[in-house]
Amino acid sequence: MMNFKKAAALGLAFGMAFTTLAGSVTTVSAADVETTHHKIGIGHYTDAGRGVDALHAYLDAIAPVIDCEFEFVTLSTYDEATNLTSIQNLISSGCEGIIMTADMGTQAIVEECASAGVYVAGYLCDYNQSFWTNYDATFGNEYFLGTINDGELDGTAYAESVAEKVITEGYKNIGLITFPSWAYPQQQDIVKVFCEKIDAYNESAEEPISYTDVRELEFTALDPNYFSENPDLDCIFSVAAGASNVYPVMVEAGKTDIKLITTGFEATSDVENFGSSGNGCYQGVRCSAIEAIAYPLCLLIDKLNGTVYADLPEETERVDCLAYNVLSDADMEIMKTTMYYTGDAADSYISGEDIVNMCASYNPEATYAGLKERTNKLSLSDR
Repeated sequence: MMNFKKAAALGLAFGMAFTTLAGSVTTVSAADVETTHHKIGIGHYTDAGRGVDALHAYLDAIAPVIDCEFEFVTLSTYDEATNLTSIQNLISSGCEGIIMTADMGTQAIVEECASAGVYVAGYLCDYNQSFWTNYDATFGNEYFLGTINDGELDGTAYAESVAEKVITEGYKNIGLITFPSWAYPQQQDIVKVFCEKIDAYNESAEEPISYTDVRELEFTALDPNYFSENPDLDCIFSVAAGASNVYPVMVEAGKTDIKLITTGFEATSDVENFGSSGNGCYQGVRCSAIEAIAYPLCLLIDKLNGTVYADLPEETERVDCLAYNVLSDADMEIMKTTMYYTGDAADSYISGEDIVNMCASYNPEATYAGLKERTNKLSLSDR
């Protein structure tokens, strides 16, 4: 169905100018663009939390501007059958495109979507398993449009920043926690870089820093015995969603004197006890902007409209999203201005107008390079 939006009807302000790698681009007003209505399915790996609430608020706010409606299902991080059934339900409900945040059963899902003429794109997931084990069947399928990662694909900079904080703060006994290596092999790479940085420091340090062997969490909470097994810890570096899987166990065990640097953000205890606040247990949190969904949205909208960027690469990509890396009180103050924290679409860094401007089907001057540049400027330093 075609929908011609008028400025008087929606009261939309003129979109702010943005630039691409090639230079300035003429903007268009969403109120004056003839858009096509689309139904997009969102397969999120969870149905609760601050990020989910913010994502719903964001999509609700931009939906009338970009002329899309959204339907949600909850995916599993380990159950392929559940994911395939969920995606089949989205297809049956009339979704023309699907955005997923999980990489379990992707090959079967892409095949199912291709047979139904439904396009698939990723969001806050690097699709590492599919990339290395089923590349031709997933990334090589014309119905899979690529993904935007949860942070940088190369976690070297993040790992080194955590190691630098550990060194600067004087922590001497570090616990290392990840999710299973079969599901998130890149987490092992992050820990490896962290350890290499610590090893390099230890070569000339008067008081070397020690670290434990990696403890892998099978998508469950940390075993409370961890603390009796590692009685000298003064810091834990967990890339396994520590706000939900580690911190509650620390509280129960009376171990909040140990510092926690972790991934994920819930905007509850991790804010109340961050840095110099509360018990000061949290010394680092990390998550990605929910506005990163603009990347798969633009790709889907253009595909469904029968238009692609003139500079769209032949090979489907995994692109970076610079994460919110919160390692200080000052960082947290900036974090509190993000839509992830406030849940207010007025605080979003990419508006519905911006998305319209980044779609080649609505703005002939839009480029893929511009889309990548815009969605890769979502770190705290960009605010």
